Amino acid sequence: MPIKYYPNRVFKKSVPAIDRVMCKRSPKAVRGSEDITATGLDERITCIDNWQIDSIKINFNNVVAKDYDVKVLTGINIVENLNDYLYFQSPNSYYQKITLSPGFYTGTELATELQSKLTANAAFLALGMTFSVSYSATDGIFTLTPSKPLRYINVTKGTVSERDSIAGFLFGFNATTDYVSSIVSDTNVWGLTQESWIISEANAVATEHYVDDIHILTMDQALHITSSNVAARMDYEVIFEEIV
Repeated sequence: MPIKYYPNRVFKKSVPAIDRVMCKRSPKAVRGSEDITATGLDERITCIDNWQIDSIKINFNNVVAKDYDVKVLTGINIVENLNDYLYFQSPNSYYQKITLSPGFYTGTELATELQSKLTANAAFLALGMTFSVSYSATDGIFTLTPSKPLRYINVTKGTVSERDSIAGFLFGFNATTDYVSSIVSDTNVWGLTQESWIISEANAVATEHYVDDIHILTMDQALHITSSNVAARMDYEVIFEEIV
């Protein structure tokens, strides 16, 4: 999902394609090593810009049958001051700014993050409010259920300096609501749990795997590396470049 740009925010322009081609390349490497005897590997690699995967290398130190996968996982990348906060209000409180922690989230994880931050809010806590937030991958809908009436504020009208809920669209919340018992996405947010395979191996006994096909990812996609648990150590290396 692309980042939504607001008229009262200033962002850098996209660099022309020819300038990207001519600029000095700056590949980066992410390396890891894991003993997968007891627990298989489950690792995500993310970037806060659009990025290009140049190569993936996987090694095992033991000739034993194992399953391993490298997939592109679609979700949401929360970036500080770019798409990390939104406003809610109860009939007995002022506007409350809810700030999400930076990081990569699937739909269910994003729902859990919002629920956690709403529950921890001091004003709502003082009112004895509790919250439940869920995401349905089937229809791309977030559902926020407070224990007492609540409204979502898309654009504030008071003296709050940061006047828009810049994270609202991540949940499909695009309009200020009345005080209601349930806040539901008015726009579907599809695909926040989808994965596409780059590597998929079952019962493989090879100790090395290398691919150098280029894959272009957005900032809202992660590289997801997983394996079964077998008596071995798994090493991996991912070479990538940010697309500026």
